[in-house]
Amino acid sequence: MKSIYLFLFSFTLLLSSESALDSSVFPSTVISSSGNKIYVDHLTKSSTIIVITVKFPQCPVCIKQLIRLKEQLDVFNKCNVTFLVISPGSTEEVQQLKLYTNFPFPFIPDTDLAIAAKFGLIINEKQILPSILVLNNDLTVRWIQKGRNNFNFGDDELYDYLDCDHWI
Repeated sequence: MKSIYLFLFSFTLLLSSESALDSSVFPSTVISSSGNKIYVDHLTKSSTIIVITVKFPQCPVCIKQLIRLKEQLDVFNKCNVTFLVISPGSTEEVQQLKLYTNFPFPFIPDTDLAIAAKFGLIINEKQILPSILVLNNDLTVRWIQKGRNNFNFGDDELYDYLDCDHWI
């Protein structure tokens, strides 16, 4: 019964956020958990930007996802990608997540959930719906995979979408 409610909740989130995606734009600049200013709009000129959202900094499935992606970076690098990781929580919590996973890309604290809200990814005041977003050059979303669990991390779908084996 619990899985049915979870499915309905996820499906409702998906439907309610589709119209939000039509006009949502990722911020052109963000501040990383280490205090660096990141010009996302400049990054899109040289790389495909993939945004990984984390449910909360201690989320075990999200941690596993980041470690899985780190182990596949040689495969994803064929596609000239740059990752950004968005997580709710304090700057310190998000920086601890970065250090723990050793994922070599910027982690962005979404302390007020403003980024997650733009894309309809808020679960509650402390959690973001785990997702993968691929950004267009104009910072709109080109592709999104919502949800993550121990059986479906979304990295296979991302790889298929990017078609890295046929990257020109």
